[in-house]
Amino acid sequence: MPDGFVSLVDLVRGPRPPREPERLREPAADRAPATRGGGDDSEVSESAARRLRAKLAMPCGLGRAFDADGRPLDDGPPLALSTGETVVPQPLERIALDAPLWTGVRAIDGLLTLARGARVGIFGAPGTGKSSLLEAIARGTAADALVVALVGERGREAEAWIRRADARTAVVCATGDRAAGERARACEAAFAHAGALRARGLHVLLIVDSLARYATALREVALARGEATGRGGFPPSVFARLARTLEAAGATAEGSVTAIASVLDDGDERDPVSDAARSLLDGHLMLSLDRARAGRFPAIDVLASASRTMAGAAGPSHRESAARIREALAWLARTADARALGVAAVEPAGRRFLQAEPAIERLLSGGSDPEPPRRTLSLLAEIADTLG
Repeated sequence: MPDGFVSLVDLVRGPRPPREPERLREPAADRAPATRGGGDDSEVSESAARRLRAKLAMPCGLGRAFDADGRPLDDGPPLALSTGETVVPQPLERIALDAPLWTGVRAIDGLLTLARGARVGIFGAPGTGKSSLLEAIARGTAADALVVALVGERGREAEAWIRRADARTAVVCATGDRAAGERARACEAAFAHAGALRARGLHVLLIVDSLARYATALREVALARGEATGRGGFPPSVFARLARTLEAAGATAEGSVTAIASVLDDGDERDPVSDAARSLLDGHLMLSLDRARAGRFPAIDVLASASRTMAGAAGPSHRESAARIREALAWLARTADARALGVAAVEPAGRRFLQAEPAIERLLSGGSDPEPPRRTLSLLAEIADTLG
């Protein structure tokens, strides 16, 4: 580590008292649950900034943009920190994922509810809106801090992220022209940064764009070391390192890191990165190329998507309403060809599903502003009531 630099984990965490055993089971009493989603952007930023000033006794890179080695990419002064090592919580240090993370995206909050501390992938082909959905989630999620990892990203999009960053945001960037080792370190630095903020009691949203480019960078590094290739041309060490990095996210008694990452998926079932990511993540949001081509964004294919944390994060009535709407979506998809040929629905349930289709489409589509969760759940319940 260069002279004058200290570990980010040590810098942010500072001296800490011994952990009390009961804190592994009960959250800290002064924690304010981040259950609000949507709303005014400045309101979210100001409230987050107040919490940060109260909880952080020293600077930790928030409000700044830097590379994988901590060098500043903005116009600010040099940062007296390094990225440190990613800390993975042990099983008994984790707590149950039972608090909802409202993103301001109706299709996610209503039908694919995420829990705070989950690890979720946004899978889709080029042009389906993965980066746009990440931006919408970052804009609409109420979190204490936002850490953005731009791995192999285009310079144009990196500049936009850095320009939009506010006082609660840290951007760790290695654009596509950087060496493979630096691109890989940028992703791991972002996870280390988010983990250090969690250790200070913050609820952190970690955005990774993209997980596929991180795996590609690991592959280049491993091949340069002479490692043998495995499935799809990826050395086995790539998937071991991918798993370790993703395990750094999660919720503890101190705070949480919710990781949401884009994953390039062109529909090839033999793609080892997409396959490994699905097995490692707590949920996957599949984007539909047909919806994207029709201009229906976010292009989330609800039937192909899943949230493994929804059962713990959503209430019984919420889950029941979501199940009814998913049933209607399944029927509409199953009968699409027959209806295109003019075959009319004869069963009463089918007619109700057809009548509700415009309302369901409004639920799945989103505007430019984040949707408050109260309105999303109200619309969800209204539609479910019409389905019987």
